[in-house]
Amino acid sequence: MEKSYQKGQFSTRIFYGETLNKSIDPITSDNLHVIILTNQKYYDRSFEKISQLFKRARDIDWYICRNQTYCNNLEELMNLLHFLERFPQNRNYLFCGYGNEGVMQLTGFLAQTTILPSNYWCLPVSVRSLAKVLILEQAIMKQNSQVLLQVKNLPRAVYFDQTLTEAQTEGKLVDLLVFIRIGLVCDYDFLQDLHQNFPNQQLVYRRSFAAFIADLIDYYAESFEIEEFGQLFEAAFYQIENGHLLSSNMKRLFGILFHLFWCDANHELHFNFKNFLIWFQQLGYPIHLPTQISLVDYQLQVLDKAQKEAPIVTLERIGKVGRKTKITVKSLQQAIEKYQATLKEIRES
Repeated sequence: MEKSYQKGQFSTRIFYGETLNKSIDPITSDNLHVIILTNQKYYDRSFEKISQLFKRARDIDWYICRNQTYCNNLEELMNLLHFLERFPQNRNYLFCGYGNEGVMQLTGFLAQTTILPSNYWCLPVSVRSLAKVLILEQAIMKQNSQVLLQVKNLPRAVYFDQTLTEAQTEGKLVDLLVFIRIGLVCDYDFLQDLHQNFPNQQLVYRRSFAAFIADLIDYYAESFEIEEFGQLFEAAFYQIENGHLLSSNMKRLFGILFHLFWCDANHELHFNFKNFLIWFQQLGYPIHLPTQISLVDYQLQVLDKAQKEAPIVTLERIGKVGRKTKITVKSLQQAIEKYQATLKEIRES
């Protein structure tokens, strides 16, 4: 299947529902010098398979990134630029991002800023990396997950092979969180559909996300707030003592949860938080922070970041964005207290 996608003044074409060898015609890379950016684990798994997609290319080179989520950092960018120094400017290049979220961002940033004549494609390996392709902002991050450099860009084409995602186990839970955030920000009925289709972890592993991909693309085209939701609360975990006890994906999950509780503190959402967290437990998501993480320290970091940044998105209700608002001591404290009260209610039920 093919879908046109437009975000602001940028547009791309998205191909999904088929394997890569069926959706990519080798002739499209004819006489191009292809440079594939990937993570180490995807290079190890797929070197031959991906190379075959570009058998008509003039040359193929690979650049291997770390496996971490935020491999789109300054150190990686500098290493990449050093790697590219040997390539002549009298060739036409195709940069191809094949990997995680960081690889998608790094490829987009490079393609917009390089002096080499080029286009770029993205071959996301998960729903979460597909979602990252669909935002305009291509960023280089500091080590603490804060944006250091940023440009706007979309690839010439996106090829999403869903068979790459179906073999995941825990990765599917991380992908499901992408859809859940869409439901919270854009569409309550969509959130309910997710609950009905994926009520527990076993069904997440057994069922496909294929039926939801077109919706994901449409929601990202319409909304600029999806990726923003939870970001500030997530970033605060990188600043606190013992924040390393949470993986990057768990920082994102708790960032979304605390942003949701904070929205309710600003404007009552009339939402059943208890049932929502029970669903998270049934999915296998953690809902309790490690005991070594201080919520007092966390609140201080959230407030510190909030003072330095613009107001953030709130929800008028689940599935509908409200006005942007600054975080206050009172609203944040109310959010944390309701989170703790909800956990207590679950324990006692």
